[in-house]
Amino acid sequence: MENVIQTIAYGIVIGALYGLIGLGLGLIMGIMKFLNIAHGTFIMLGGYVSFWLFTLWGIDPYLTIPLVIVAMFLIGLLLYKLTLSPLLKLPHIGMRISNSLLITFGVIYVLDNAMTLVWKADVRTIIASYRGEALNLFGTRVPYTGLAGLGIAVLATVTLYFILSRTYFGKHVRAATQDAEAASLCGVNVQKTYLISCGIATALAGIAGVVIVSSYSVTPTGGLSWLLIGIVVMVLAGEGNINAILPAGIILGLVESASVFVVPIQYRQAIALLIFIIVLMFRPQGLFTKRG
Repeated sequence: MENVIQTIAYGIVIGALYGLIGLGLGLIMGIMKFLNIAHGTFIMLGGYVSFWLFTLWGIDPYLTIPLVIVAMFLIGLLLYKLTLSPLLKLPHIGMRISNSLLITFGVIYVLDNAMTLVWKADVRTIIASYRGEALNLFGTRVPYTGLAGLGIAVLATVTLYFILSRTYFGKHVRAATQDAEAASLCGVNVQKTYLISCGIATALAGIAGVVIVSSYSVTPTGGLSWLLIGIVVMVLAGEGNINAILPAGIILGLVESASVFVVPIQYRQAIALLIFIIVLMFRPQGLFTKRG
């Protein structure tokens, strides 16, 4: 029984991280129909920024989050201005997706090499004083870093929900998502809305990077595995269904965690790809979106 509870606790913690990873990816896809496959690389970059602040000035990794948000937000604005904004002229969604995939693949190549030059190819992680310590709750050990990651994921999700549902900017986002041309005719600055949305999505990737470097590790080429997780979560939630990203991540985390009772632990991540294939076959609209 204790093993089951421990498995559930681990599944919720890792699932919250999965949801945080999928949040920024789903935001760009839902609003602008861009598939940003450099999202995993931005996660690694956010982790490196936190690592740099920790090693240079001794700032606690979780206290670096505001600085990481600012840095990654500005990088997101630059990404949109230089690479993504010209794609809005393309007439079809399919062309936007395919061209954004190719362009962000080039971004991966540039950033991977830049991070290798700056931080070398070594694995980097932050060993804070409390890393390795855990909260004992009803016989279940939950790492403090895992609890912090869970809290950050929930806070980021709630904050994004508030921004999209309770602010004028959120109304502009919803209008531009439904019909960008009509929104522009009604006075919405669609370009500015897309620009800020891209900045927010990249900042969310940076937050995920802080959680990862605090609990796991980062490498210049390590973004691909986290990108795949984000895509699976986005598919489970349904395209554009931002509110379902965190629940979808937790479901994936619970299934992955429970899979160790069935398959060897080294095949645990293959379960995510299996779920991805099954959902695409039988519920391509996602688990939380109605068909049609």
